[in-house]
Amino acid sequence: MDIQTAQPPPTTAPGTPEHIAKELSALDWRDLQLWCIAAALLAVMAAGFLALLMPQLLWDVTASISHQANAPQLFFGLLALLILSNVYLFTQRLQLVRTRRELVHQLQVAERTARTDALTGVFNRRWLDETLLREIARLERTKGRFTIMMADVNDFKDINSRVGHVVGDRILIEVAHLLQRNFRASDSVVRYGGDEFIALMPETDLAQARVAVDRLQRFVDARNARHDSEVTLGLSCGLGTFLPGMSMDALIQVADEDMFNQKPRRSDRSNPSLRAPL
Repeated sequence: MDIQTAQPPPTTAPGTPEHIAKELSALDWRDLQLWCIAAALLAVMAAGFLALLMPQLLWDVTASISHQANAPQLFFGLLALLILSNVYLFTQRLQLVRTRRELVHQLQVAERTARTDALTGVFNRRWLDETLLREIARLERTKGRFTIMMADVNDFKDINSRVGHVVGDRILIEVAHLLQRNFRASDSVVRYGGDEFIALMPETDLAQARVAVDRLQRFVDARNARHDSEVTLGLSCGLGTFLPGMSMDALIQVADEDMFNQKPRRSDRSNPSLRAPL
């Protein structure tokens, strides 16, 4: 009989969006504490000023007469308390605002980092999954056009084996930059994994997407003509157009199969080039 040991609850690592969100929640509690302190101080000072203006409510007549002799001291004491409490609350509120602003900035950076590929700077798989699901749901409502392109580097494993992973990483960064230059501002480039990239092209049909692939081919050809390098860049590209009822995985699979069909045969790999879908 297998005995399963209890696993400790997962901890939230510092700097992650979840950890920063918890710190923001803690600031909300600190904000409530400051409001409670302000309310308590207000009650104390209100009672003090009431005793100063209407001492007969708190003391008998004899004590009230002696109390009036100490009225200036009480007044200045309450005034000092009012000033010090306001200075304290102002500095605490100012610090709270600054901390919240800094945490919001950190949260934005952390969320952007969590959805960005660390090597190439384009979006990553996590962002793709979130965005593509939303986009498909929108397309089901609006019946709009949407096409994705999947591309990978020809013989990338051979490149890594021949010139090393450092050069291979540079090739991936260069491919990401080429893709960003090629597509519109409304399009999005994603590193899908390894040497595979996906470009999301909203409001684009198959014919328009082929124009983008042809333009990318010219960019790659121009790059190879400029670079006196032992690595000749070649990309294989496939297109997938959304159809009603199609799932995210099905759309990616269509583009992936089309990309596989466009890959150069072994006999053509001495002169790799980008293959656009026919």
